[in-house]
Amino acid sequence: MEIKQVVIHELKKASGTNDVDTNPATKLLNIESLLVEKLVIALDKLYGTRGNNAIYGTFSQKDVTNQFPKYTDQYLESESDERFLSLSIRCLDELAREAGALQSSTGGYIVLSRYKKGHEFLLIAMIKNKQGLNVNSSLEPEDITEIDLSKIHQAARINLTTYLTIKDAESEENSDEELSTYLSFVSPRSNHDVSGYFIKALDCTDGVPSSKATNTAFSTVAEYCKSKPDLRHFRSKAKDSLVDYFSTCLSNKEPATLTGVENSIRQAVPANKHELIDGFSEFANSEKYQLPKTFGVNVKSVKKYTRIKSKTEAWDLSFQRTALGTDENSQLYYNASTEKLIIQCSEDLKKQIEDELNSNNGNQ
Repeated sequence: MEIKQVVIHELKKASGTNDVDTNPATKLLNIESLLVEKLVIALDKLYGTRGNNAIYGTFSQKDVTNQFPKYTDQYLESESDERFLSLSIRCLDELAREAGALQSSTGGYIVLSRYKKGHEFLLIAMIKNKQGLNVNSSLEPEDITEIDLSKIHQAARINLTTYLTIKDAESEENSDEELSTYLSFVSPRSNHDVSGYFIKALDCTDGVPSSKATNTAFSTVAEYCKSKPDLRHFRSKAKDSLVDYFSTCLSNKEPATLTGVENSIRQAVPANKHELIDGFSEFANSEKYQLPKTFGVNVKSVKKYTRIKSKTEAWDLSFQRTALGTDENSQLYYNASTEKLIIQCSEDLKKQIEDELNSNNGNQ
């Protein structure tokens, strides 16, 4: 990780009141400080942890009074320390405004950090006063104890690399749905009731399209099973189980959940392998895959993964719709003029067929 800019501000507010006060820093922190490095690393590790799954989305840009997206763009024009400090103070102001409208909200230290970890990120987190982070009067860290989920109000992270890619695509009128989510938000389960103001202050919105989320679920389940040697054999069964789960969601008119997807994998594998699935939620909710903890199921996306089935007394056929095509190179090539289905044989199937034919020839 390469840490580039960090600052800590203080938001003062007690629960049960609308009174808010702010204590903004006047300068950025020393990025060479081991305490600063420890703080940023600890906050970065919050993302995708079990029980603290991220919601992925974008800036809503619906509230014209919220200037946080605008200040983000201005900062990215030069990425100077001065612009970063201005952006962080604007963030503090927006948080103060939204917190003041909610009596149950409380204050804390607001940490903003720009760092590079594969991609470029801007992370904003709120830490409870006097828990996990001790700072002096100059808002510099003096001590950092183990930061766990109970000490975090909430946090948001912007993938600046993806954000700039999208802005470039939009400027060329060539936006890509697969790159449409760049902002993520996390909050402990115990704090969901007051997390809304944090999302609103940073102009966040859940922007993952149902088609993308549904397709991501299928590809992520396949990738996860592939990453576990003892689960590779169950990839097909896991996919079929996921189809059943999504079909149930559609029938009940309910959203799918990350937990539901994980459970569908468990139903496809023997009980003695269930422990191998314990890391799925963290895997799927990571920055790489961005499978939301809750998402709508897309009918067309599910249909692509359902199977076409038919059988007679002589044969039983079942195949995925995506394998069918009218091109000779398709895995299953259908020729409408001859009404024949031609199968591209796998090595295993080819061997079984040839062994059977050779056996029959030998018996003639």
